[in-house]
Amino acid sequence: MIERLYRQDAYRTAMQANVTAVRERKGRSEVLLDATAFYPTAGGQAHDTGRLGAARVVDVQEDAPGEIWHTLEGAAPAAGENVEGEIDWARRFDHMQQHTGEHILGQSFFRLQRPIAAVNMEGRICTIDLEGDVPWELALEAETLANEAIWAAHPVRTYEVDESEIGRLPLRRPPKVQGRIRIVQIGEFDWSACGGTHVASSAEVGLLKIFKLEKVRGTDTRVFFNCGRRLLADYRLKHDFTAALGLRLSAALEMVPERTNALLDELTATKRELAQARTRLAREMAAHASGPVECRQVEDPALLTELAGAFAQKEGAIALLGAKSEGRALLAVACGPGVGKKAGDLLKVGLAVVQGRGGGKPDLAQGSGPEAGRLAEALEAMRATALA
Repeated sequence: MIERLYRQDAYRTAMQANVTAVRERKGRSEVLLDATAFYPTAGGQAHDTGRLGAARVVDVQEDAPGEIWHTLEGAAPAAGENVEGEIDWARRFDHMQQHTGEHILGQSFFRLQRPIAAVNMEGRICTIDLEGDVPWELALEAETLANEAIWAAHPVRTYEVDESEIGRLPLRRPPKVQGRIRIVQIGEFDWSACGGTHVASSAEVGLLKIFKLEKVRGTDTRVFFNCGRRLLADYRLKHDFTAALGLRLSAALEMVPERTNALLDELTATKRELAQARTRLAREMAAHASGPVECRQVEDPALLTELAGAFAQKEGAIALLGAKSEGRALLAVACGPGVGKKAGDLLKVGLAVVQGRGGGKPDLAQGSGPEAGRLAEALEAMRATALA
């Protein structure tokens, strides 16, 4: 069985071990060691990375109990070779902060009668799934409890007990393994069965912040949160963005939300007025168009649908319209009442030229294609077909 050095000392970053097996899988070398300080993905915590010999460790997985395979980029050591390894400490400590913070937050929600259903700390933002509905006010209460526990600087201890002794510990969740059970205890605040890496004091978690809540599986609530250094990076990003926005708006930081909302309201009103103006313009253009077939390219792509809709209501009119947007050719065809042709049939002629797709109803059809440079050719092809 492999010696799990990461369980003995989560702060250990250097190691030596013997290579017991080597294999090739999915184009990369994987090695098995007799001891490892690299944590494998498990329990919602992502794997460690680092260096093993001259190669980079990019993944660590426990394929079978006691078989921890290290996926490498670079030259793999040979079986029987003794190699040195080094953990990416920044990544390891980040995981330690998040995992310990997850235990603290889980206990905080548990005390508020919201048991945990699942956890995941493998992504950029950590999540815990809670049973039942969680109002935002309750989440903030749990966040406060969690941060108070963090700042209390509770010692974090790990030890093993036999499964027969589990009943004497106030665990929030029953263990998923049998035999000897590893316990992570945070002062007198939380006891959890866990094989992950953790900080030595709750104070090292630094700070915990809940970002949002989301309903999952119909009845449960997913809580998004982060801790420690991730929060510092998040704060820097948001502060720099808000400060830059404040300068752009000539507003103090505390006034940015109010000023932004005011500008968004103005933008919404302006868009509404612009849409109304497009509708009026389209109706005027359709009303004053002469001849049975109107064929034109419009500069404003947003006007295309409005204009086609206006022509679709005009007795005996056919409109063949085009515009360019983001390198694509946009086509719209309208056939008013009394016209003996179908808009879709005419549209197909233009789409064949611009290599596009589309569809619609007999009186109104639209589509687009990537050959924007052939828009004029497509319009002319549709016009010739309409006049035939």
